[in-house]
Amino acid sequence: MSQELTSGRAVSIDADLDLLFDQVKQLLELACDPDKAHDSARVYDFSIRWGTFLRGRLERLAYYHNRAALSADEQARYQALRTELRRALPLVEQLGLARPNVALDDSSRR
Repeated sequence: MSQELTSGRAVSIDADLDLLFDQVKQLLELACDPDKAHDSARVYDFSIRWGTFLRGRLERLAYYHNRAALSADEQARYQALRTELRRALPLVEQLGLARPNVALDDSSRR
């Protein structure tokens, strides 16, 4: 996916969203497979990637969201991602992973 320069920032919002949706999918696969969920090395490896994506890409998306800098399509996908992350919170807790450090709905801030 190419990047554009818009308002002085490199735009890779779609790439961030794609990667984060993929991480949620991998979380579901990991948590739903008892063998994988009890493999501490596999959970540890996933937790490193998960934390990196949450602290980097998700927080960057939240930054642009809070400044109303997302397009309508990007905003819709970001809202869908936050919904998926809210739904995944029990699995995050189950596996002992980092929780998202951004608001997952518009009524609460973390």
